[in-house]
Amino acid sequence: MSKASEPPSVSDDQAAEESIKNIRKQIRQANWPEYLRKLGFSDHTVEQCVSKNEVRLNPYWIKLQDEQGRLIIGLEKMAAEEIFTSQRNEKVDQILAYNWVKKSVVRNRNRAWFIYDFLRQYPSGDFFKANIVRQKFQLNEDQITQIEHDYEGNIKEQRYHMVLTWMKANKLSSVNKVAKALKNIELVAPDLSKLELKAAGSSTKADSCSSDDESDSQSSSESDWKETISDLEKQSFKELCLKFAKAIADITNRVPLQATKQENVSEEEFGNTSSWLFKKQTDKKNIPPESLFDEAPRSYDEKAKSSHETTNKQQQNVAGLTGIAGIGKTTYCKFVLKHWIESHPHSFVFYISIRDVDFMEKCNLLKFLLVSTDHGYKFKPETDDAILDEINKSSDTLIVIDGLDEAEITGDFSKHPHGMSLYEKEKAYHILMNLLNCRLLPNAKKLIASRPNAFLNFNPECKPVFLLQVLGLSIESQNLLCKQYSKTEEQQKDVQDELEKQPNVSALLFIPIFASLIIPYFVDNLESNKPVLSISDVFLNQLKQWQKNPKFHTDRKHLKQLTKLAFNAVEHRQFSFPSQDFVTHGIEMKSIEPFMCAYAKHQHGMLVLDGEKTFFFIHATWQEFLAALHLMVFASYEEFSSKIQQIFQQSSWEVVVRFLFGFCHQKVQEKLKILFSDAQEIKNKEKFVKTQARKLLPLLSELPSDIPVTAAEYYDDIIESALQLNKFESREKDSTLSNICSWANEAKDDDLTKAVANSLPNPLLLSGDFLPHQVMSFYHVLSAAEESHILNVGHWLNPSTFTGRGLHTLLSTIQQSTHTIPKLHLEKVDLSVDFEIILELLPGMTELKLQTCGFTIPMVENLVGVITQHNIHLRFLDLSYNNLNGVGKYLVKSIHLMQVLQLVQCNLQEDDFIAIAEATAKRDTIMSLLNLSYNVISKKALDSFAPGIHKLDRMWLKQCSVTGDGLEQLCHEISKQQKPMNSLILGENNIELIGVNHVSSCVYNIRELWLNDCNLTITCLRALITAILNMDHSMFYLSLNNNKFGDEGAIALATCLKKVKNLHVTDCDITLVGAEALQKANRKLDRHIWGLPDRQKPKKRCVIS
Repeated sequence: MSKASEPPSVSDDQAAEESIKNIRKQIRQANWPEYLRKLGFSDHTVEQCVSKNEVRLNPYWIKLQDEQGRLIIGLEKMAAEEIFTSQRNEKVDQILAYNWVKKSVVRNRNRAWFIYDFLRQYPSGDFFKANIVRQKFQLNEDQITQIEHDYEGNIKEQRYHMVLTWMKANKLSSVNKVAKALKNIELVAPDLSKLELKAAGSSTKADSCSSDDESDSQSSSESDWKETISDLEKQSFKELCLKFAKAIADITNRVPLQATKQENVSEEEFGNTSSWLFKKQTDKKNIPPESLFDEAPRSYDEKAKSSHETTNKQQQNVAGLTGIAGIGKTTYCKFVLKHWIESHPHSFVFYISIRDVDFMEKCNLLKFLLVSTDHGYKFKPETDDAILDEINKSSDTLIVIDGLDEAEITGDFSKHPHGMSLYEKEKAYHILMNLLNCRLLPNAKKLIASRPNAFLNFNPECKPVFLLQVLGLSIESQNLLCKQYSKTEEQQKDVQDELEKQPNVSALLFIPIFASLIIPYFVDNLESNKPVLSISDVFLNQLKQWQKNPKFHTDRKHLKQLTKLAFNAVEHRQFSFPSQDFVTHGIEMKSIEPFMCAYAKHQHGMLVLDGEKTFFFIHATWQEFLAALHLMVFASYEEFSSKIQQIFQQSSWEVVVRFLFGFCHQKVQEKLKILFSDAQEIKNKEKFVKTQARKLLPLLSELPSDIPVTAAEYYDDIIESALQLNKFESREKDSTLSNICSWANEAKDDDLTKAVANSLPNPLLLSGDFLPHQVMSFYHVLSAAEESHILNVGHWLNPSTFTGRGLHTLLSTIQQSTHTIPKLHLEKVDLSVDFEIILELLPGMTELKLQTCGFTIPMVENLVGVITQHNIHLRFLDLSYNNLNGVGKYLVKSIHLMQVLQLVQCNLQEDDFIAIAEATAKRDTIMSLLNLSYNVISKKALDSFAPGIHKLDRMWLKQCSVTGDGLEQLCHEISKQQKPMNSLILGENNIELIGVNHVSSCVYNIRELWLNDCNLTITCLRALITAILNMDHSMFYLSLNNNKFGDEGAIALATCLKKVKNLHVTDCDITLVGAEALQKANRKLDRHIWGLPDRQKPKKRCVIS
């Protein structure tokens, strides 16, 4: 055979086919799956490989599963004597010689074979990782941890990818270059002469293989089957996707939604306070759809900087979208689609509704991306893979995944996904999760939307770093919606006035689906002045309107069957319905028209109208309303009582349960009886529902009354405080209070409401984000309380935020009652309306936090005036993240009344610092904490604190541009104190050796010292260690995070470990060598050391916020 470019003859084809059949037969006889297991492949990978559809040998091409073609390499290595070496057929080699097989497959075969030969010479274990991977290959801990995580439990694949990562980092594009590089770092390279390369019809030397990228770009003979698809076909496919996306994104006359970043608190390594206490503030204003993928990278960068966990850079392309039912998540997704199509008119755009995904079926990635698209595309392996290549290369691809909570699976997204390649088939769960962890299409922008419950137990590797919370309609958007529904401006004003008279109803208008029902109802009933009783009443009124319309068949007979269908669907996680479902339930198609939409799936070769139609409810909330209607009206008492306990226990039924309580409202029941005269045992069902609620009331007593430790107390015993905070956080996130109050508010039953009010703990902590309807429900319950309640709103670790009129409702309630708020911690709220109320309530407060609230100097002046007038002793005042330039002259009047003062990132000027310093020095008592982090402080300003430093127990100056010489006077005064200073934080200041020397001169008088990220060299560290060794006592805590002193520094620190009870050295470039030195020194001391590299897996991190 002289020319590699000529295809084989027919007879040659037949001979090759026969040869490969024989080889496959021998493979089966040789039990080759066992060989794969010996190589270290997982059972899942072996299972994939043995599938007849996954590994195919035929005369024209070889498709290899598993990364880098290692399946064939494994066979050749482990079964060489039995199969390939002794019985290799010439025709097989001839087939490999043709361009029918991608050259990259042949190259990868030899690269993989070479790596395995190299790994055989070095034993696995700590020696390989410490001496070869870390020292020779110089892989960092993030890379190693990521590889160990990706190939957990498979040591051989971990070792293989460590070598591969080193090769890629050094751009070693051929095995010849790899061999030379191994020799240069004094490692043994395999003999290249043993490699048989069969490329382009002849044996070549190893160094003839260029890198994949070079070959793909330089060689004009790369005409393999993946590249045979024409540019016209690619463009046609792209236009098909864009056309469907444009139809989905048709959002004419939609009013804008408000959305803001949701804090997605991850588990941080213990002691990393920068993640929760000193974090430089980012603006949490409304994030419009067009800014979504500008904000996501910023969120990723924040996490990468503050967290010591390994982060995946590509996850900056992923955004999560969450919000309660009906809040507008799908609408926000459509806004994102619309903007992307307008700004990227030539990109790939995919919209996926999870309700269309069959999680039990295996499919390829392209089929998954098109699952919701009305297309006429015919799937073919060659075309599919070529298009996937194009999508994979593009950085302008957008994938919107909507309705994760509507997945047919049980909602458990915690399982680790199988690894998979771009082209293979896999179950939808694994495709979805590999898209989110960016192993698939890492360059594509991805947005995934869901109700909050679906994200609760989400696999942390796949959970979006950036989470956006949709807050619904702002006041302006609500007014705009009123304008759209009203015929005249006068009518609009009348509607808005009527809504103001019913705050219980107007509190629901921020939810778009409720607003779209409530506002038209008020427009139509202005003259009759009919009140809206509850959410259930809103939906019931709409149902009544549809029943009056002769166009729809929504009488009792048809509704009974439709509600049964809706209930069964909620129970079995079904959100789309083929036509056959309606036939099975005896439902006429006209009866579903107001509730459902039809979607015709295009079938190849047919008109769209001929395609199979699938139906879904116009909104999931309507499906849940009908499910509740089935239980309360149509279900027998036996069915009702058998289902109700399960419904109360599962979060997926939350909306259904709320509707059930709405049906318990006496006036709503009257409407039900009019609409459904033979409704079964509603009264008995009502009693049963209320009984279930009363059984849950004891849970309210378990709710926290306050955070267990204050900001100052936390540092008196870090370990014990952290343990308390861990336990506290799980209780704090309990949604029991919100749910039970909403039930009482819907039912408007006096006895139930009083029972809930009397079960509330006193005091009670209200922390987190509060939506208007949640505040209104709590207000309803609190108004029925028979005793005065103490409410702690937010706390120093987690201040509360309020949307819309929520804060005003709460504060007005307290103002007009005997209830009190001793602790008020707010974040990102508009104080323009409520500041006067806060001033009125201030005399009863001991803690006040108004963080990022647009606080102004005039407000400070008024605040200080009330504090001094009433001689209010504030244990805690936090005005951080407000522009308070010039605040010093006002604060001096009240500093003597404060125990903790936090002014983080407030743009303070030199005069402010000097005024605060002078006032502090005049105090009669010691101040627990003064936190001035993230303000630029000059040497003169810092010197002004020196005379009064003995009046400060803790001083925090993180990232304040403090210089080494600026510390001289401050440290000199600290050294003279009779009592040690509890805490001094100087993190993220470049203090250099001169600053370390000043700190060393007073270190014996500092209980906790923070020098993280101060660019400390080994010389700086030795100066500090010398001072610590000279102390006659132990310091409690020393933080040196993010100083790159490496193993040399770790070995030096080991000498002073007996004088440091708690040491933090995360991200200090310490390897196992340095870690061993510290651990050896600690064997008899039992100190706490954080941040050392682990031999196996990273330590479970301690949650502290």
